[in-house]
Amino acid sequence: MTILPLVVIPMLASLAAYAAAKRSPYSAGLICALSLLPLLAVSAYVTFSGAELREGPLEGFNLTAFRLVPYNAIFALTVALVGIFVALFSPPYMEHRSHEVGMDTSVFYLTYGFFVGGLAGAFVAANLITVYVFIEIALIASLFQVLYYGYGDRVRITVMYLVWSHIGAFLALAGFLLLCLRGVYYVPLLAGYGRLGADYAAFLLILVGSLIKMATLGVHMWLPYVHAEAPTPLSALLSPVLVGIGGYLIAAIGMYVLPSSEWGEWLVYYAIATAVYGGLMAYLQRDTKRLFAYSTVSQMGYMLLGVALMNPHGYTAAALFYLSHGLGKAVLFMTAGYLIMYVHTRDIDRMGGLYGWRPELAGAAIVGFLNLAGILTIGMISEIVLTVAYAERFGTQYHYYVPYALMLLVTAIYAFNATRLIFFGPHKREDRGPVDIALISIVALAFISVLLLVPPFSRLLADNIFSIARGVKLWT
Repeated sequence: MTILPLVVIPMLASLAAYAAAKRSPYSAGLICALSLLPLLAVSAYVTFSGAELREGPLEGFNLTAFRLVPYNAIFALTVALVGIFVALFSPPYMEHRSHEVGMDTSVFYLTYGFFVGGLAGAFVAANLITVYVFIEIALIASLFQVLYYGYGDRVRITVMYLVWSHIGAFLALAGFLLLCLRGVYYVPLLAGYGRLGADYAAFLLILVGSLIKMATLGVHMWLPYVHAEAPTPLSALLSPVLVGIGGYLIAAIGMYVLPSSEWGEWLVYYAIATAVYGGLMAYLQRDTKRLFAYSTVSQMGYMLLGVALMNPHGYTAAALFYLSHGLGKAVLFMTAGYLIMYVHTRDIDRMGGLYGWRPELAGAAIVGFLNLAGILTIGMISEIVLTVAYAERFGTQYHYYVPYALMLLVTAIYAFNATRLIFFGPHKREDRGPVDIALISIVALAFISVLLLVPPFSRLLADNIFSIARGVKLWT
């Protein structure tokens, strides 16, 4: 057994982190971070080497079947990478938050490993029912974190999160069960299936359930509330890595029962509309966490667009966007948490001039925004590959490039506007932000997102994922 322990270890380590948190959240955060190192090492090996790991035969109804190839390994890699640095970031923030809510941090660290382990398990599991079980583990763990450590009306927000997240999960499960009735028990992309034939019911159930998970246009209403009011370390995992699981489910399962190519065309329009709407709403926000939450809506539009283009470059772009969005948004949410701790506000209008207050923080946040805008980070690779996919789909039909250009423009505008409002302009503070493990974690994750742009990392990422996407039997 080589794959299942990778997702079980963080869950078991949460029990030790729970006990450690009674004495010190710093010890608990370190335990959670160390428990993710095996997952990081193995997923990085598969992603960058192009290797494959398999556990259990994909025959009959085997709930213990797992498979790692570069395509799903990059999702697991993102969970591990973000999970490690969020765990390291969390102690000073959770210590701050625990004083505000009047309870210790032990519940947060008890649930942390189950949350990240559940997310990783959903990506590496090959059996459809096992995928659902791991999604449920992650959802239930995160519910407790919102309930105990969230902001505002925590009970109402938790109920909202419970309802929306489980509607999405149950719809996807219903679609999985319909596939099981047809004898399809495994994630088609991991099992090497070709097109399974049109199945309207299964496709719509998986699609709608996954779109709710992604918080795309029209079913996004829950996300700005939940992600903005969740404790910031959870926000740094929810917004980048949890919502993206919907894109993975559509790519790896839903598109295999696509009723017709017209559905893919409508999904392209819908994805662009989601990206533009999310970007415009992000531009209008004056609360940092709500701004970042709406930018997630926009970025999910990018990911959905990659899948909807229905070609190898589009599938590659979707996976790369998950990585770039995961790194960039984790940096930005952790930045918001740092500002909550030491500036004591989420109100952008009360900020400004913070570059001089803590230049390292400003530099990392700028890198986070560059990830979203696709400039000089791994985000640039994902955006280039998406553009190639778009051109491959529409060729010389130049009128289709207008909405695509608008999508890119809106993202750049809200990203640079937020940078200007938060970090530049007249100085409003004479003190300096402290250098602590939270700041170090933010800067380190920002550095990694730039490092991944440099060859050979970017080349290996793109080539290995593309080799899997090209072999997907949807366009052969």
